Amino acid sequence: MKMKKSLFAFSMILTAAFFTMPAYLNAQESYNYYALDYFKKSLECLISGDYDNAILNCSQVLIRDPNSAVTYTIRARSYYEKGDMVRAIDDCTKAINIDRNNVSAFIIRAKAYTSRNDSVRAGRDWLTVLRLNPDNAEAKFFLEQVE
Repeated sequence: MKMKKSLFAFSMILTAAFFTMPAYLNAQESYNYYALDYFKKSLECLISGDYDNAILNCSQVLIRDPNSAVTYTIRARSYYEKGDMVRAIDDCTKAINIDRNNVSAFIIRAKAYTSRNDSVRAGRDWLTVLRLNPDNAEAKFFLEQVE
């Protein structure tokens, strides 16, 4: 008897999941649309120098898409421009953990480390930048200064 009740309950769960799936997918599409809209706004704010709103819009994107390395990088750049090196480094690290080839995140983090007089960590990031992009003049310049 318990087995029949368990099978019945399981079949009800599957049925409910089957019928709610289209609504869930439509909600996800809507969710992604809003993430894209916030992403566009964050770029506009970054370009115009409105770093506070860039950060707010990036945060909205990350609520909807927590694995967006590009969004973490944009928010890190905004924090960097505001002088908040701790948050800039934190967001760059999150971006790099998602995308190990994110040259922009390595550059911003290297600059933030340099601002904090942490030349060892900055140097490691600049070396990574050169490994990923051997022609990067900024990384070459920094490493020449350290030698």
